[in-house]
Amino acid sequence: MKKILKILVLILILTACSSQGKVKNPATQECKAGTGNIKGDVDVESFLKIDQRFEIGADKEGNPVFKDPHKAYQALTDKYSDGIKLIQKEFDIEDLSENSYQDYKTYGWQVETGTEEEKSQAKFISGFFDIYENSFE
Repeated sequence: MKKILKILVLILILTACSSQGKVKNPATQECKAGTGNIKGDVDVESFLKIDQRFEIGADKEGNPVFKDPHKAYQALTDKYSDGIKLIQKEFDIEDLSENSYQDYKTYGWQVETGTEEEKSQAKFISGFFDIYENSFE
């Protein structure tokens, strides 16, 4: 009986973990400001110049989303680690993860310490999460 209970608990944990990162609002159209139902004025090309993994589309409601938000998140952590560390240190917040990014979105715009490059990265991180969260809401 205990063995069956342990198996059931394991199944529940695995199910919960696998659904956390599920994209709920996938890209269904190109994101070109001022066309169709596209909201905002995201400069898609500027993101692509940084890394192809930052490819942006729009969901059915016209909100900008990353075409592959998991790859985009990986690109962010690969390229913007100094900005991530600065936000974490200045505001004493938990480690960044795909599910706990709200503080980084909020505080990246507000950093006051660090080098100009780190501050620039922190601001980019906030803007990144403005788009990133659209994929999961």
